[in-house]
Amino acid sequence: MTPRVAVLLSTYNGAAFLEAQLDSLLAQRGVEVEVFARDDGSSDATREILARYAAHWPALAEVSREANLGPAMSFLERLATAPEGFDGYAFCDQDDVWLPDKLSRAAAQLAKVAEARPALYCSGVTCVDAELRPLGAAPIKDDPRFEHLIFENIAFGATVVMNPAAARLVRSRRPRSGVAMHDWWCALVTAAFGEVTYDPRPSVLYRQHGGNEIGQASARVGEIWRLMRKFAKAPRRFYPVHAQAAEFMRLWGDDLTPSRRAFVEALVRSKRSFAGRIAYAASGKVVREGFFGLLATRMLIALGLY
Repeated sequence: MTPRVAVLLSTYNGAAFLEAQLDSLLAQRGVEVEVFARDDGSSDATREILARYAAHWPALAEVSREANLGPAMSFLERLATAPEGFDGYAFCDQDDVWLPDKLSRAAAQLAKVAEARPALYCSGVTCVDAELRPLGAAPIKDDPRFEHLIFENIAFGATVVMNPAAARLVRSRRPRSGVAMHDWWCALVTAAFGEVTYDPRPSVLYRQHGGNEIGQASARVGEIWRLMRKFAKAPRRFYPVHAQAAEFMRLWGDDLTPSRRAFVEALVRSKRSFAGRIAYAASGKVVREGFFGLLATRMLIALGLY
């Protein structure tokens, strides 16, 4: 039977690149696709473009302009109201281009997991410029363990596909605040009670342009420069793992295994004092890929910028 996938799209002033993205959804092979969109307060022609594709996906006929929630909460809102009955639930950005086998590869991987077990698939991406000229593959972060996801996201949102069990799990308890990004939150929740799979093969042309909410430079120098600019702009919002961990504990702490509960509680408690931050930063509890990432994370914790 052909897998049915609900593609969950959040738009915000996306008219410049939206048609190319929607055309790449039409080109998906080996799956049946339905697209459901939430518009996060656009003032351009985004909703008119969506309406033109209603011949393919009727749910796009009347997408209204809704309150601006920002990408994380907008995507989670779209997930919360998505219909049941699909084999997969895929997040979709407005400005990328999907490779034709993106969803079929994800569906095949998710089909290997027991139906009742929450599972999330994500993959690598190929960075491209605004004209889709290749910039190179994004750095691979492929450690799907819960303990790693507390500190670092591995899931590019545009590549995330969840099975029905994971989608039901995530939307069963909706966060009020503290979510760094929707993809990270979904991966964290799924890893706590199911499994996350990372496929290093790129499945998306990840467009880099001035309007990206979160970009990913392919070259190491470019990535460092991007992070420095982001830190200088808002140092206290640069690495919001503490707020996310605290919200995760509020919603899910009582259901964690004792070891995982203690692991997250230690992070949440560490911010109460300078001595606690220093002790935690120096401990072996911080999990990041790469020496410099680990060092930077320990410094941010010591400084209270987490």
